[in-house]
Amino acid sequence: MRVVTAVVFATALLTLAAGPAAARTVHIVALGDSNTYGYGTKRIATYPAQLQVLLQARGYDVEITNRGVNGDTTFDALGRLDKAIPEGTDAVIVFLGRNDWRRNSPTSAISHNLEIIVATLRQRGIAVLLIGFKPHDFSDIAEKYGVLYYPDFFNGTMVMNRKLRKYRLKGGDIAGHLNADGYAVVVNKMLPSVEALISQVED
Repeated sequence: MRVVTAVVFATALLTLAAGPAAARTVHIVALGDSNTYGYGTKRIATYPAQLQVLLQARGYDVEITNRGVNGDTTFDALGRLDKAIPEGTDAVIVFLGRNDWRRNSPTSAISHNLEIIVATLRQRGIAVLLIGFKPHDFSDIAEKYGVLYYPDFFNGTMVMNRKLRKYRLKGGDIAGHLNADGYAVVVNKMLPSVEALISQVED
C-alpha cells in the first residue's frame, strides 16, 4: 500500500510540475502582395513578423507564415493558393487587390477573385480575416461567407503630417509601401481583428 501511495504521490507531483497541457500552436498564413511580403523592408519588420511578435508577447501560441509575393494580383494568388496555404493551416489573413486596382481592373473582377479565394479557404475549414483598402469595400464577401473583415489596411498610416508620413511611408513611393514604423501602426490597428480570428480557431 505504501508503494502504491508513493507512486501516486510522485505522479501527482510530476503533473503539477508540468502544469496544464499546452494548447496547440495556431498556424496563420498571411496571403498577399508586396504589402504583405514587405517590399523594401527587412523580414523582421514586415507586418506578419511584427504581428507574430506582438501576439506571442500577449501570450498567444501562434506562428505566422508570410506568403506575400511582390506584384501579385488576385488572379495570381488564385493560381498559387493550394501551394501557399498548406495542410494544417488554421487561419489566413487575405490582403489582395491593390495591384489589380492599380492596373485598372474592374472592381467586379477583383471581388470575384477574392470571393473564390475566401470560398475555397472556408470549404477547407480555414478561418479567414479579409482585409480591404480604400476606395474598395469587400465587406459583402465577408458577410456572405461569415468571415472577419478589416476595412482598411492603411488605416492610420496615411497621415497629413509630413514628418510622420516620412517615417511611415518610404519616401516617394507612389505604391504606398510601408516601412517598419508603418507596419507597426498596421499591426496595432489590426490586432483586435486578429485576436478575434484566433478566437474562432480556438473555439
